[in-house]
Amino acid sequence: MADTQTQNEFDDPVISIGVLAQKVGLSVSAVRKYENEGLVIAHRTASGHRLFSHEDVSRVRNIQHMIQDLGLNTEGIRRMQALLPCWDLLPCNGDTRKSCPAYKDNTRPCWMIKGLNCAPQGNECRRCAVYRFGSLCTEDVKRLLHDQNDIQSAGAAIRELLQRLRETRQEG
Repeated sequence: MADTQTQNEFDDPVISIGVLAQKVGLSVSAVRKYENEGLVIAHRTASGHRLFSHEDVSRVRNIQHMIQDLGLNTEGIRRMQALLPCWDLLPCNGDTRKSCPAYKDNTRPCWMIKGLNCAPQGNECRRCAVYRFGSLCTEDVKRLLHDQNDIQSAGAAIRELLQRLRETRQEG
């Protein structure tokens, strides 16, 4: 039970945009840019203020790493995240997959696309496993794609990345 409580505290949006920016060494406008680019999803209060979780802090730090250390830009990161197979990570049958806009769009991650089949089920994108998984696996998308024909290897790669997500949560 304590693990669930700790996890909820890690996920809960309690950090203002200014505090997030200060924690990661960015300007508020840079954090807004990441949000506009679809790289991070802010929780909006009833009055419209942006709030972020501790997990979002880790996500923004990972984005900074990819930009500063790996030479990617926001478009490159977004397109790599668009390659995440949400239809394989979530329970999605063949008919649903064929009609889903995310299955056909390889320029934007699923959380940026309106009218998805998972949205009417009350799924909140910022809490979705695909969005949360995407912040960790961007560097590993190439490896996942190489393993796509070998289901066992792809499954192992996904399990490894999910383990990294769990470890990141425990560090926060």
